[in-house]
Amino acid sequence: MRATLKVLGALFLSVLNIQAAEDLVFRLPTDNDALYRNDNEGYFVYCDRWFEGQHSQPWQAGSFGFTRNAMRIANGNIICTKLHEGIDVKPIRRDAKGEPLDEVRPIAPGVVAYVSHAKGASNYGRYVVVAHELPEGTVYTLYAHLASISCEVGQQVTNADKIGVLGYTGVGLDRVRAHCHLEICLMIHAEYHKFSPPSNKHGLFNGQNLVGFNAADVLLACKDGAPFSLTAYFQTLTEHYRVRVPRGEYLDLLKRHPFLYRGTWGDTSASLDIAFTAEGVPIAIYPAEAAVTAPQVVSCRPKPFKQKHCTANRLDGSSKNAFLTSGGKTFINRFIWVAPADPAPQPAP
Repeated sequence: MRATLKVLGALFLSVLNIQAAEDLVFRLPTDNDALYRNDNEGYFVYCDRWFEGQHSQPWQAGSFGFTRNAMRIANGNIICTKLHEGIDVKPIRRDAKGEPLDEVRPIAPGVVAYVSHAKGASNYGRYVVVAHELPEGTVYTLYAHLASISCEVGQQVTNADKIGVLGYTGVGLDRVRAHCHLEICLMIHAEYHKFSPPSNKHGLFNGQNLVGFNAADVLLACKDGAPFSLTAYFQTLTEHYRVRVPRGEYLDLLKRHPFLYRGTWGDTSASLDIAFTAEGVPIAIYPAEAAVTAPQVVSCRPKPFKQKHCTANRLDGSSKNAFLTSGGKTFINRFIWVAPADPAPQPAP
């Protein structure tokens, strides 16, 4: 299986090499246009919430960000601590039995990078990943919980092409809460399949190797036909923490997205500081002179509660003593992995 995924990854990358980078306009993935009419309840699928003895069905739980697992903090305010990395688009067409009928389409022209037909192989259920070439590098869109898929790897697609039907495959869904889970992502490492755990069934396109930013922001930015600028969008995002990492031979993310670098190319700084949003989106990379031998947190925005509640449990402690958790170290190590050097040849006996 891993060998097959490696071949598919190589095929996909070779296809991308012939695609020209261009400014793209991102469109809605289904016929549901409630987002454009400021009807959030008509666009995002709710989640059932039981909190302090009360039941609710907030649409916010289907939007991007820390929207789930409510918790009351010491000052009396209520926060949500679980990250939802995509948006959940509500169906608007069903048959007499209540089965959703909405067609799902790519939100921008691109190349189908991955298809998973197995509805039980991940929390995503059946899902499709499409690669889009922007001037700042490749971004990926992911369409999950599909009832069926009608595209294949390597296929060039446009906004008008059907790639599947909205559904409820995956974990914890039923027909009532059928939706299309949409993510817009950066790939963390282009060689993830070489160091991912043996349980990885999806090669480069495992959700652990894709970091999502707010798809609703992108769709609304392009509502009137304006092309999307990843550079301009990242400049609007708030830095929450920085992690200093050893420079090593190279940072794979920086190699694929040089627009993130805030230094001078060719400098010889000992380390790199990766700036992240609270959700874990890497929005800038800075040179740093102080050498480190392992990743460490060098700055963090203050919050009136522990950092684990607003960083997807990647950081803990307060802003003054924030540190990487075990999960945070795993997350950062995906960015900085470098293939081990070939062993030196041994002398003949």
